[in-house]
Amino acid sequence: MLKIKNKFIIFIITIILWIVVWLIYNSQDKKDLESYVVLMKWQAFLNDEQLKVQDRNKLAVWDMVKTVTNDSLAVLEWWDGSVTRLWWNSSIEINEMHISNDLTSMNISFNLLSWKTWSNVVSFFWEWSYFKENFRDTEAAVRWTIFDVDLNKDYLYVVDHKVQLTNGSWDVIEVTENNPINLQNFSFIGLERFIKSFKDVDWEQSNLSLDNQFVVALRSRLDKDIKNISKYRDLDINSYLNDSEKKQELYNELLSNYQKLNFVKSDDIEFFNAKLELKDKLLQLSDESNKSILVNSTLYDFKEMLDAKRYESTDLLLGILSKNSDKLNDIDLKSYFEKVSIPDEIKQKISDKFSNLNDFFMNTFDTFKSVNVGIDDIKNLNDKAKWLIHEWLDSLFDK
Repeated sequence: MLKIKNKFIIFIITIILWIVVWLIYNSQDKKDLESYVVLMKWQAFLNDEQLKVQDRNKLAVWDMVKTVTNDSLAVLEWWDGSVTRLWWNSSIEINEMHISNDLTSMNISFNLLSWKTWSNVVSFFWEWSYFKENFRDTEAAVRWTIFDVDLNKDYLYVVDHKVQLTNGSWDVIEVTENNPINLQNFSFIGLERFIKSFKDVDWEQSNLSLDNQFVVALRSRLDKDIKNISKYRDLDINSYLNDSEKKQELYNELLSNYQKLNFVKSDDIEFFNAKLELKDKLLQLSDESNKSILVNSTLYDFKEMLDAKRYESTDLLLGILSKNSDKLNDIDLKSYFEKVSIPDEIKQKISDKFSNLNDFFMNTFDTFKSVNVGIDDIKNLNDKAKWLIHEWLDSLFDK
């Protein structure tokens, strides 16, 4: 009788423990790993089904989304937090949607079949992950970018960061911000000409406004995560370096948390510094190929900080870059900073850290200001020299 009673008690305790575990599991925030399309206004279809305004409709591979009627707008909300917007009379077909639970492996790919899209990609994509948009015989691959593709006017325009464009001949062309490219002949369009003849100002302004709202929504989610992310600040990485399994496990854990911060910019100093501190630790754990990607990403953080004239994180950024200076030797540093005005005190800090890389802070406008040529000198030049100067000045104004 006593045995039966003890078994019953053990059974009850087991049930209680299962209930506790189930409650804890369900009380935790779960990631939604699905992607959705939302019709913002007017009319669109998911395959043959007409969408209702503001309804979130789950997406699958090989789904087709098409907007119709003037002024329609549909938004694809990718599982990683990125978005792609379709203007009216535009259509896409989804090729790939893969994501791991910890966000350390993700692949997204779709075909743009007609007219245009605007994508704001917020994730960090390392060696084996990617976000790709295909159109005609061309592929645009990004790592963290805002970009606009218009098939009617045949251009790709990068608003932030850069896109690697692979055309039908398998030539890889790097398209950087504010350097639009013609998709017919893959030649770059001067910015002044692009603004006058190609750019859809209403479309851009609408998307920039929506992007601001988008960033506010992403930022609001971070408040509950900052305590969890902050615990890594004092983490001793050295104890993991000699154990490959533990090292990889920690790398994946840090990368998963870093994804929540990748979109953050320098005007949000608390989260920006947290992002840089995580990136510093990822660089210590990373293999060589991913280390190069992370260093490039850090350079973009530096450039964004200088563009925004927010210099609070200068020392932190320069510390990360100086620890990985061997990865800077193969990078065209000037291309990152040629359009950025850098204060003298920041130049001095850079020079102190990188005495062998003085070009690190050089930019086109510094060069222009240092040229001591008067109007009378130019008048006395021959026609060919005047033409060369005119071309050079033209390229500066384009930039």
